Amino acid sequence: MNFILDIVTKGDNQGVATLTFNHSNPKINKLDSASLSELKDAIADLSTNKDIKLLVFDSSKKNVFIAGADINEIQGISTKEEAADKAREGQLIINEIALLSFPTLAVINGACVGGGCELALACTYRMASDHPKTVIGLPEVKLGIIPGFGGCVRMPRLVGLQNALQLILSGKLIVAKKALRMHLIDQIYNHDFQKDDVQKMITKLLHGRSFAKSLIKNRTDKKSLINRFLDDTKLGNKFVFKMALKNLLKKTKGQYPAPLQAIKTIRKIHGIAIDKALEIEIDGFSKVAITKESKNLIQLFFTSELISKETGAEDKKLTPIPLNNKQTAVLGAGVMGGGIGWLFSKNDYSIRLKDIEWSAVNKGYQTASDYYIQMKRYRKINQTQIRNKMNHIAGCVNYNGFKNIDLICEAVVEKIEIKKAVLAEAESYLPEHCIMTSNTSSLSITEMATALKRPKNFIGMHFFNPVNKMPLVEIIPGKKTSTQTIVNTVSFVKSLGKTPIVVADCAGFLVNRVLMPMLNEAALILQEGGNVVDIDKAVKSFGMPMGPFILSDEVGIDIGFHVASILEEAYGERMEIAGIFRSIAETTQFVGKKTGSGFYLHFSDSKSAPIYNEALNSIIQAYRAENKIDAVSFSKTLIQQRCIYRMLNEAVMCLQEKVINDPAYLDMAMLMGLGFPAFEGGLLKYADNQGLKSVCAKLEMFSEKYGSRFKPAQLLVDKVASNTTFYEEKLCPTKTQ
Repeated sequence: MNFILDIVTKGDNQGVATLTFNHSNPKINKLDSASLSELKDAIADLSTNKDIKLLVFDSSKKNVFIAGADINEIQGISTKEEAADKAREGQLIINEIALLSFPTLAVINGACVGGGCELALACTYRMASDHPKTVIGLPEVKLGIIPGFGGCVRMPRLVGLQNALQLILSGKLIVAKKALRMHLIDQIYNHDFQKDDVQKMITKLLHGRSFAKSLIKNRTDKKSLINRFLDDTKLGNKFVFKMALKNLLKKTKGQYPAPLQAIKTIRKIHGIAIDKALEIEIDGFSKVAITKESKNLIQLFFTSELISKETGAEDKKLTPIPLNNKQTAVLGAGVMGGGIGWLFSKNDYSIRLKDIEWSAVNKGYQTASDYYIQMKRYRKINQTQIRNKMNHIAGCVNYNGFKNIDLICEAVVEKIEIKKAVLAEAESYLPEHCIMTSNTSSLSITEMATALKRPKNFIGMHFFNPVNKMPLVEIIPGKKTSTQTIVNTVSFVKSLGKTPIVVADCAGFLVNRVLMPMLNEAALILQEGGNVVDIDKAVKSFGMPMGPFILSDEVGIDIGFHVASILEEAYGERMEIAGIFRSIAETTQFVGKKTGSGFYLHFSDSKSAPIYNEALNSIIQAYRAENKIDAVSFSKTLIQQRCIYRMLNEAVMCLQEKVINDPAYLDMAMLMGLGFPAFEGGLLKYADNQGLKSVCAKLEMFSEKYGSRFKPAQLLVDKVASNTTFYEEKLCPTKTQ
């Protein structure tokens, strides 16, 4: 039984029926086929009961109302007809709730998303807990689909067109306070007094007719004049749809079908009868549910779920030891050190931010403060909270207070001898249990550990810049790192709200090792006759967040060259640095965004976009002349293929060398660390979708034309020979759900 029905037959609550969601899954409620069938029967029985005055929906699960439809069932859809049947099944049942002759109340005590939100929308009234885990919304576009159980129809009618488009097109979930402001819910209750507050609401609905009317009236009466115009007039609607489409295309470049279909569907149904509107929604849902983009995004969702359960150890019984003192430290207070300090303080860890000079410590403070100001700008924090969080940070130029530290993160200059010296010095001031980590982006963890007396406590913990935006953290054990240290570090990173992925200790680890070949290939294309702007545009149009040269400027040409040098030394000819990049990197006035001059000129005015740095032309022309290179032109497709296929081949080599063992985890790292387009599902999923035989043939052709760096990885050749893929059944995360 997925539902528990209780009907009060006497007393003050006589006529109140409560249908409690209690799915057989121990942690969540979901609207799978079995639950929908059971719900259909329950609603049918209730609809004929003339004694019922109010139906209350609630949940027996902690912090979960309904987590949506069954994503496994959605992933299994292969035809438009299947998709239409699935949507119609849910629509009909939820619509029966909306058509009941008595009022309904959804008591939202946690996650109320997707199909759960659509069920709540069909209720007469909604109240939600003030618990921070209570979130409400329609995240379907993040899975490559659109709401199909009536969300596209009912959400605009309840919260207005502007708010509905904002929620549906972004797929973002909102907390109870924002939901109340939008009139998505009618009341917020205190989660510590749920029983009492819900009872008060029931009493008012049963015995206060004016109260019930006021809740409904309140949804429209407080609209401003401009919002009435935009939400409630044809001319206003036309403007809202136009701006929504414009903003969506700016953000997604039209590469995600689902939000485009959502706009099209909502435009068609807005203002028409609900029966016809629901049929149009079914048609829209069925069009996107079968796309490869949807399948790719669902695959990534399942991968994310699996990663969230990873401990970092094969022995799943090994549990993390928490940082009981919550005392941490960062060695090196530069931009990265300050960013890491901000992250620790944001999650209520006490942090000692150490450097050798107070001026450097102040820079770290400034970075942390800047990140909090950004949060305040987006109303994610207030000034009092900022003050409390910043109080977690204590700057220092010595090791006073380090005897109680649970974890330190080294973030000094990327030179191994300096790192070894700093870590060895710090170790002597730390307690024996302290976890020591390095934020290195490419240097050997095993080599650094040779300077330490307790190498079992040492591990790589590589954050990506900017720390406040990048979700991935690479966890890199050295040869002597203990399994307990791995488990503890993975748990700690999760407590920061980041996604940890364990990778092997090799030059560049995983993300930078895959990224640098793409940056180098772009430089080789430039060397051969391409131009900076066209190469950047081509790679960005593939779906990457930015082109290789603007990315080099963001990272710093000097830093990029340093990492490239480490990889060249480790991997030889395959990673040989492009001559033109070496020439530009050795010209010290071209460093990147931090100095205002790199491949582009950058301006302090944030509204001014970077422009190509014409001063590079003389260096590029001189290099071509000196090396007798006849410049040729490149199509957008060829630029994309050379850059992406170099990344792809290196990713396969990483899998082949067991830098990471699961292709799905590798793809998630590419998504979170590089911004590889989610709609493609990741590098290896992209390869599968292209066809491995075709990919291998293209690499062989490029190898003959451009050099051995394109020689297909042996694992790729083997998969073509055996007619298998990277996401074959035994490796596919979805099969374990």
